[in-house]
Amino acid sequence: MAEQDNARAAMAELIFQALPTPTLVLNEHMVVQDVNRAFLTRYDLGRADVLGRRCFEVFHSQSLPCPPSRCRFRAAMSGHTGQSVIHEFVGLDGQAVIEEVALSPLVDERGRVIGVIETIRDVTKAKLMENALIHANEFLNRVMDSMVDAVVVADLKGKVLLSNHQALKILEIPPGDEITNHRLQDFCPLEELRRLRKSLDQGGGRAEAVRTFLTNGQGQRVPVLVNSAVVTREGKPVATVGVFHDLRHQIQLERHLSEARLQVVQSDKLARLGQLAAGVAHELNNPLTGITIYAELVKESLPPDSPLQDDMTNIVEDAQRCRDIVKDLLDYSRQTTVRVEDLDLNQVIEDAFNLIRDDALFLHVDVVRDYHKGPLTLEGDEKLLRQVFINLLSNAIDAMAGRGRLTVRTGLDGQGMRWAEISDTGPGIAPEHLDRIFDPFFTTKAPGKGTGLGLSVVYGVVSRAGGAVEVKNTGPNGTTFKVSLPEKADQSLKAFAEVYMTNPSGDVAP
Repeated sequence: MAEQDNARAAMAELIFQALPTPTLVLNEHMVVQDVNRAFLTRYDLGRADVLGRRCFEVFHSQSLPCPPSRCRFRAAMSGHTGQSVIHEFVGLDGQAVIEEVALSPLVDERGRVIGVIETIRDVTKAKLMENALIHANEFLNRVMDSMVDAVVVADLKGKVLLSNHQALKILEIPPGDEITNHRLQDFCPLEELRRLRKSLDQGGGRAEAVRTFLTNGQGQRVPVLVNSAVVTREGKPVATVGVFHDLRHQIQLERHLSEARLQVVQSDKLARLGQLAAGVAHELNNPLTGITIYAELVKESLPPDSPLQDDMTNIVEDAQRCRDIVKDLLDYSRQTTVRVEDLDLNQVIEDAFNLIRDDALFLHVDVVRDYHKGPLTLEGDEKLLRQVFINLLSNAIDAMAGRGRLTVRTGLDGQGMRWAEISDTGPGIAPEHLDRIFDPFFTTKAPGKGTGLGLSVVYGVVSRAGGAVEVKNTGPNGTTFKVSLPEKADQSLKAFAEVYMTNPSGDVAP
């Protein structure tokens, strides 16, 4: 039995000495009982320099134990669990050294802790590589979060692995929800993902400038432009990365640019037609005046019971209708006196109401006024602006065939523009007519019911004032026109008014 014990002890000592990691055995008083060759080699010591000395004397040449924050010896002695601590210091060569010290309780055959086995492992390279990796990851994350486009990385099954801050912003992930809990199909329909996958296959693992859309956390559709690629490892695909550019701002700019182009074309069209309209109107005014006067004279000279009385009445009414058309032409071409003054938009609209107020016309129309509290002051020509709202209010009533709700709202936007909205509950404007409603002489009314100049006059007057008019929305439930006007009149309108003040005849090109 003694021989077997000696043999086991000898074998244990051989194993202990063969350990590649510096190791020493401490008794309960921190006295070194044994060390292996790796320890002596690592610290260039002899066994006589270590055995019988306390560990803090060996390592630090000090007379007092290390504080508990640095040494886990007492913690290892008090229980049956191992302890570890990282020590960082500067070696004799001036280089940083990082060691991991592991302490395991040494237990006798009765289960009592009689000492500690201390193992010292040099983890300098591993820690330096770990720190470098951490710094690299932090830098990569900063780069990704600095990108203006969204970046999303997913595995081949579509599970999101990584994303940047812009992706969270575009997708509007609810607070507390992690994007890594989602799959790509949570934000992009399967048919779109299949189309992207097809583009990747056709592009040899790359797809550029693919237009698609995402659905954010609020259920809103977000148009995007995607550049994507397959991520490989050792030649095999392991993930996909997509860079998504939010197109909402670009689409909005394109829409505004398109509207600006249309306004330029419309303004040029109106200017040319305005010149023609002014010439025609002036040429027609004189003969129409003569027809009206002579028809009235003939009518007065006829006996009351003459069968020609009705004919003369019809001639006068038709001539008057022609004069109304000429008046519209003159309004359209702006061949009228312009006077710029301070106005209240709410009052201008009320004056327009008063001028078209007809009990029969409004008998079955519910009028709702939602005016801005307090006056909405602006510069403009009262007569022209009043005509703008007369036309819009009349059109709204006509659209409802005299039955429905007419709503007028006014307000002030963040840019200081004064606005007014006229809403009806009519059948709406047909899509094929939307691009033409401001064209001169375009009308959907029955013959004899309109000249097609009303909205052209509205567009011309508002544009000359430096404002804008648009169809805000239209559909089966009704139409809303929005007029926006600046507080200060456009310089061209003021110049136009000054010309008329020095040339009251109004013989000026529009």
